[in-house]
Amino acid sequence: MSIRESLNAPAVRAAVGVVGLAVVVLAWTIVRAVRAEPLPVVSAAMATGLETIGRRTLGRPADVQAAVENDLFASDRSAPASPYRMPGESDGNSGPPPEPLKPLVLGTAVATDGRSFATLQLGDASPTLVHVGDKIGEWTVKSIQRGKVVLVNTSGTRADLTVPNPGF
Repeated sequence: MSIRESLNAPAVRAAVGVVGLAVVVLAWTIVRAVRAEPLPVVSAAMATGLETIGRRTLGRPADVQAAVENDLFASDRSAPASPYRMPGESDGNSGPPPEPLKPLVLGTAVATDGRSFATLQLGDASPTLVHVGDKIGEWTVKSIQRGKVVLVNTSGTRADLTVPNPGF
């Protein structure tokens, strides 16, 4: 059987067509892989903004030599005037932190299937729909009843809030 006779068979024609299509797709893929798109232009403001992100401000270096020279068990050593505290830790003399702003209860909707919700507003923010377990500010919704919402803040303080003007 010659090549000309075998090309007359439909299966061979289909195979030759598929191989030809594969060669075209391969050539197109190689051209797209080699040809690179131009890089976007970066403005100077963006470049300096990205540069400052990686920098850290270094604190005062530790005086290791002074620590080594001091005798840890010397008799004239005394405790510091105030104990060391981690950054952000309160010193204990400032008193209790101020209580966070309590939200205003605008309304409640109680359902028998446990999908009750309330509309609360925290300060000047827009009203928010909350369900049991949701957070609003530093407060977590513990329960919702008709005209009443019970909240607990992060320090454990409980607040029972009621609707100021029921029936409107």
